[in-house]
Amino acid sequence: MVEAFHPRTLAEALAIRGGQAAIPFAGGTDLMVKLGRGAGALPGFAAPVLFLDRCEELRVLRHHEGALELGSIVSLATLAESPLVHPVLRGIALSMGGPAIRNAATLGGNICNASPAGDTLPFLYAFEAGVKLVSSGAERALPVADFLTGPGATRLEPGEILRSVLVPDWSPRLAFWRKVGTRKANALTKVSIAAFADGAEGRPCKVRIALGAVAPTVVRLPGVERMLEEALHEKGDDAGRASLLRGIREEALAAVKPIDDQRSTAEYRREVAANLVVEFARWALARNGSSQ
Repeated sequence: MVEAFHPRTLAEALAIRGGQAAIPFAGGTDLMVKLGRGAGALPGFAAPVLFLDRCEELRVLRHHEGALELGSIVSLATLAESPLVHPVLRGIALSMGGPAIRNAATLGGNICNASPAGDTLPFLYAFEAGVKLVSSGAERALPVADFLTGPGATRLEPGEILRSVLVPDWSPRLAFWRKVGTRKANALTKVSIAAFADGAEGRPCKVRIALGAVAPTVVRLPGVERMLEEALHEKGDDAGRASLLRGIREEALAAVKPIDDQRSTAEYRREVAANLVVEFARWALARNGSSQ
């Protein structure tokens, strides 16, 4: 039998996590799959299980100090419904699984599962979001991009719990999100993009682009971001725009390092990722007054 704990406060949960090396369990929609051992067999938990669903401190959803703070056990259903959440993140949450999955699955679980295809991750990378990690008597913060180190790997230390996610307050003028899968709903991601642009001709511009499922972790495209920031700041002619789009495609192709797996081929992912980046760039330039 697996020992299970049901703490009612974060302090109690941290004491158990530190003393028992217990495995944090939020919605379990990823964890149960990862530890499953086939039909009729119990999951292969190697340590006690720490159920976090009663810890209300982990369910916070509020604006705080220039960011939206999202508790780690906030469900995808809550993300999809809350007017405080950016519309793109709401749409991402709504695209994940069916209603039953969204009611159980959590933002913290999607992050800590650390899948390169995690649907919320490109948005969090593009917004340069951070995580707040706590242990008994200590707290630290990391950018999401530093917290995730590879497939299934994070910088979560023994005794720590992911407390919340901090999404900086930003309302970009242009927002673009696409997810490519075998079907429109309830599908694992082959390639995804979250891209945003702010500013306009003659004003400082900020562009952020992140791609999912094309490398061991989410890929940011700083080279493409700089190219588009310059182009959106200064209106160019059609020939210059065409050359820019070719350069953007080449930069995107060079940045991604996908793999072949049961869902797709590496070559397909490379081409689709580059196409999505160019689609965003073309759309952003058109919205900025370009004829492209």
